Amino acid sequence: MKFRSLLLLGAPGSGKGTQGQILARIPGFVHVSSGDLFRSLDPHSEPGRLFRAYSDRGQLVPDDLTIRIWQDHVEWLVASGRFRPSADFLVLDGIPRNVNQLARLSSLIDIIHVFHLSCPNREILVQRVAGRARQANRADDLDPKVILERIAVYETETRPLLEKIPPDRIHDINADQLPYQVLRQILIHLP
Repeated sequence: MKFRSLLLLGAPGSGKGTQGQILARIPGFVHVSSGDLFRSLDPHSEPGRLFRAYSDRGQLVPDDLTIRIWQDHVEWLVASGRFRPSADFLVLDGIPRNVNQLARLSSLIDIIHVFHLSCPNREILVQRVAGRARQANRADDLDPKVILERIAVYETETRPLLEKIPPDRIHDINADQLPYQVLRQILIHLP
């Protein structure tokens, strides 16, 4: 059985995590953020050290490691009863992050909707990411050069996912709005 999934897609600072956390409060939706999974790794473990090395440069974590950590987490969610595949939707944030990951996950997930959180103003994105870094003590998001590199990586690695997903499943949402306004646009498309 494939996991019914909603994909939150957007550049760093577009509000994927915010919307994922809000949706997770609604019964039937389980938010899985690859960034949160990586940041929760023991920094002294091999996966934790690898994550930090890539993150500090604004680069993506290799696909094998990303998918292994994601699969382990989803298996734990199922085993613990926090995710019921026959009843719940996975709200994916940060995975799949490139075309290769999409292909590799295609046997596990059925993407019902893609919410493309679009924020063309890079200055707003940088301000949001830097503000979040200060508020949540996220050292990987403090350096403006690293933030801009992450945005560039999104444009070259992640945005091409939109070309691989049927257009009727993609919903472009203006992420320059307040979170409740973005949420309203997402909810319109949900079952």
